[in-house]
Order: sequence, then structure tokens, then C-alpha cells
Amino acid sequence: MATPIGNRADITLRALHVLGRADAVACEDTRVTAQLLAHYGLDKPLLAVHAHNENEAAARVCERLAAGQAVAFVSDAGTPGVSDPGARLVAAAMAAGHRVVPIPGPSSALAAISVAGDVAAQGFVFRGFLPAKGAERQAALQGVAADAAAQVLFEAPHRIESLAAGLAAAAPCAPADAGPRADQAVRDRGHAASRRGAGLAGGRCQPPAR
Repeated sequence: MATPIGNRADITLRALHVLGRADAVACEDTRVTAQLLAHYGLDKPLLAVHAHNENEAAARVCERLAAGQAVAFVSDAGTPGVSDPGARLVAAAMAAGHRVVPIPGPSSALAAISVAGDVAAQGFVFRGFLPAKGAERQAALQGVAADAAAQVLFEAPHRIESLAAGLAAAAPCAPADAGPRADQAVRDRGHAASRRGAGLAGGRCQPPAR
């Protein structure tokens, strides 16, 4: 289930309904989710399901499902399973014959692409987080630069400038809208994603001539 990214007013009525009816909530970080539930006046048993324990935790969630319980799953912010834990849990639940229902809501990728102003875009490529360093990161940056499609990347707020510099080095790029509105949108997205990776969406980059 998707949860707010930076603004708790973005929670959906359906998400609140499902959280209220759930027997337990599986979550990426119990501390973050406890605060979220408390904000809405909810108190549920929390099950930690994160990148370091997802396989084992999925088995425990499946035990609850087999016992007839309803378990909601959330990440710290945004939609789980998208550059976040969740895929292994979903696969395990489905393999065990349990029903998995997506509860839509906030998505940083769609929010970013909606204000990119790329009027020529026909869809977009979602790349998530690039490798953190080394040759893998350089190869990924070159791959982004070589792709003429509109693209969405995730990056931690404190590494946004480094990512922008890497993209500029890989291929000089003219943003779809270089005016003040685009600059404000980029800064707004970085602020809204202070706990999650910031979504970046921009114009097309042309790779350097070879």
C-alpha cells in the first residue's frame, strides 16, 4: 500500500480504511510506520520487513495470512516494491496461494514526470536508483545519456548535486523547461522527498558525438 511522501495529507481514504481493518502492518521501518499510524489515530502490531530480512520476514507474514489474518504492507514512503522492499514478500505470498491487492496512492516517479514539462514524451523509462559508485555507476550514467526517452531516476537528496554533475559529464543536456518554474519544481521535489529518494525527471539528453 502506498503511503505519503513528505506530506501526510496525501494519504488516501482507502489506505486509512485498509490500515484500520488490518490485523497487522508489515513495514520497512517500524519506527517510521508507528509514527505514521499514530498520526491517524491507529495502533496495530508491526512486523519489520526490510532489505536485510525480507525472505525470513515474508515467511512470518505468510504464516499470519494462512491463519486468516489480513496484513497490510507499507514502505517508509511512497509505493512499496518500487526501488524499495516488497517484491520478495509479494512473490512469497502469491506462491503460497494468498491474494495480494495493491492499494494505489502517492508515487514520486509519477509526481516527478507530471511536472517535467516534456511535451514530446511518449511514456517514460523508470531507472530507480543507479549504482552508488565505481564503474557500474559510470556505465549506468552512460546508459541514461544514450537513451533518448524521458527518464525517471531516484536519488537520495544529499546526492542530487553529484548525480546532476555525473549526468552533465555523460552528456550535455538541455532540460525540457529551463525556466524558473522547472527550477522550483526540482527544489520542491527534493524537499518533498526528504526521507525517500528524490524523483528526477527531465528533458532528453543527447550523447556526445563519437
